[in-house]
Amino acid sequence: MPGLTPDKVQQIHDLIHERRIIEAIKLYRQATGAGLAEAKSAVEKMFQNEVAKPPSAAMDYDNPVLEGKIRSLLAQGKKIEAVQIYRDEYKVGLKAAKDAVSRAEASLKRAKTQISAQDEPVISGDPFAEDDGGSRRVAFLIAAAFAVLACAAAAFFLFVARGF
Repeated sequence: MPGLTPDKVQQIHDLIHERRIIEAIKLYRQATGAGLAEAKSAVEKMFQNEVAKPPSAAMDYDNPVLEGKIRSLLAQGKKIEAVQIYRDEYKVGLKAAKDAVSRAEASLKRAKTQISAQDEPVISGDPFAEDDGGSRRVAFLIAAAFAVLACAAAAFFLFVARGF
């Protein structure tokens, strides 16, 4: 749906849900500049997809990386930053962004309660957390130094044992 912002798409879906199809077609034409036949076809497809629409807790966009970033910020308690990122990415108003992030937050809370104890060890750290990686680098360097030292010691003892 080129030229449609997430808030316009939501308005069209709301009109479809209320069975106000003609108004949905008008809004689609207004937002995209499409002709009547094209707008009617697009809204009909949206209407058909409305039956298979995901639950209302689903995010309003289809960018899994951005969704992951927003969920990560919500898990860290940074809702304001999540709203700002949503606004910046989709160029929507504060209310639309806040509503979308609130739905994601509610979905996240429900998902947390569904995680069982056996799943806990599988879940690793937050991939979006801002970690400088310093401790990982130090551990890697120490391991690499020991590996080099072990190779050098093995080579030394090999040469000594063969009498070189």
